Amino acid sequence: MYTDSFHLRLKIARESIGATQKEVASILKIATSTYTNYEAGRSEPNMETIARLSKMYEVSVDWLFGLTSESYIGTLKQAKEEIERQKMLKKLEREAELSRKAWGG
Repeated sequence: MYTDSFHLRLKIARESIGATQKEVASILKIATSTYTNYEAGRSEPNMETIARLSKMYEVSVDWLFGLTSESYIGTLKQAKEEIERQKMLKKLEREAELSRKAWGG
């Protein structure tokens, strides 16, 4: 019962902030395939990861597990900002690497 709601609500929360599974997995420091399996309902995260997901998406654990119908998604501004920071950092790292190669460093 709870796992049926969990994987669907996990996807809803991720899509509501416009993040990819790869981006979320990177923030959580887990393999993309692991996160994909959470959303597909093929596996379940441990308690620590559930707590991190709840905090990252700014939703209650109760909502994630379908124990309440109240949506706490709201703006999810903090999670969006973190994903944008991750994207910017990766872009800067790529540019720095290209610059080092161009200058023979």
